[in-house]
Amino acid sequence: MSSASQLSLNLDAKNQSSRTHELVKYDPIHVSKSTFLAGLSVHIHRWFRFTPSFAPDLVREMLNKLNAEIGDYILDPFSGAGTTAIELTLEGFNSLGFEINPFLHFVNRTSLNWNLDTESLQLHLSKILEEFCNLREKVSFETLEEFGYKIPSIHNPTRWWRPDILRDLLVLKQCFHKIIKDQHEHDFFRLAFAGVLVPDLTNVTLGRLQLHFINRDRDEIDVAEIFSKHAQQMIKDLCNVQRLPNLGSSKALLQNSTNLSNINLRKKVDCVITSPPYPNRYSYVWNTRPHLYMLDFISAAKEASSIDKKTIGGTWGTATSELSKGRFSPLNKAVEEVVGSTISAIREQDDLMANYALHYFNRLTSHLIELERISSPNLRIAYVVGNSWLKGIYIETDVILAEILDRLKLGYKINSVHRFRKRNSGKELFESIVYASK
Repeated sequence: MSSASQLSLNLDAKNQSSRTHELVKYDPIHVSKSTFLAGLSVHIHRWFRFTPSFAPDLVREMLNKLNAEIGDYILDPFSGAGTTAIELTLEGFNSLGFEINPFLHFVNRTSLNWNLDTESLQLHLSKILEEFCNLREKVSFETLEEFGYKIPSIHNPTRWWRPDILRDLLVLKQCFHKIIKDQHEHDFFRLAFAGVLVPDLTNVTLGRLQLHFINRDRDEIDVAEIFSKHAQQMIKDLCNVQRLPNLGSSKALLQNSTNLSNINLRKKVDCVITSPPYPNRYSYVWNTRPHLYMLDFISAAKEASSIDKKTIGGTWGTATSELSKGRFSPLNKAVEEVVGSTISAIREQDDLMANYALHYFNRLTSHLIELERISSPNLRIAYVVGNSWLKGIYIETDVILAEILDRLKLGYKINSVHRFRKRNSGKELFESIVYASK
């Protein structure tokens, strides 16, 4: 490319960025209505605490801004633990969710099964607790493998779980297998188990970007009581939602949202409400390790890193190793024009982080292109994204996403960039909703 052409490209990108910034508005939404905290007191949403989630209130906010109507088919391509799908179902919408993490997909899918017999669940809960008391007396941590219990193959399991707690967790799991024959009920109790695993029963606390180990040697921990209390709450929630009229229907698929060639829908997607990973090096696989291992979704670190390699912002194991090899190239002209200068600035300090940021926006762009396979001609979208800093360079994800959407020439009009929360962890770390429509 000639220097004159490069100058023209840079000026064009600068002008586009200026126009996009005119759409940016900061209108705060309190954390009680924007973060996972809001879901902790709401039925179904409280079944599994997932701190990166946004609030049910935010789903309703986006529904209103998109002018969504009953009958619209709504997609969440990065569905996590299912906040969007749960709230959409409660509001009477039909929806579809994609999730690449097998554990989070399980949480999502199981949280949407509201047709279980609550009397049967209550009876089986009593039997599980009775059987737990019987089995627990017969086995110690030292004799677990002798009695056929499989200790999770996560590295250094007794760092994750106190030996007596690990014994109780494995015995409780065995009770599910022994007592519950119906797969849907079995999944329900596995989810109740997962819902209290972290942080209640594991030697970790939930930090800003990852789990942190803590010492719990002196803590009084009653596994059966903690599990029972949560399972009882879940059964009560089911009783409540089963009485509600005009519920929608939602489905969750284990799916990579950057490749939708295998998806064939009877009805095209009318709206997208979602939150892709942020470019902040947070790995959802890394932070669900205790769940992935304890609930037998994986048995080796290479399986986890294999999942993370497919995600948008994966940073675990070989996912990071691959980022350290060579220099990544922009997926297309749109990515090059929008983030080229930002990547160059990061690359002056760190090739790996430059590759990470470019890989992130390449994958996000791939997803936007793939979305064309399954979307209606009048698609409306709302993407919750977070800005970040990498090596002192500001990654303005909301503006970048809007500009990539514009430059892909897919027919989108960028309606607004709503910055609704300024995170306490750093300067200008906004969370935003990017609204666009065709």
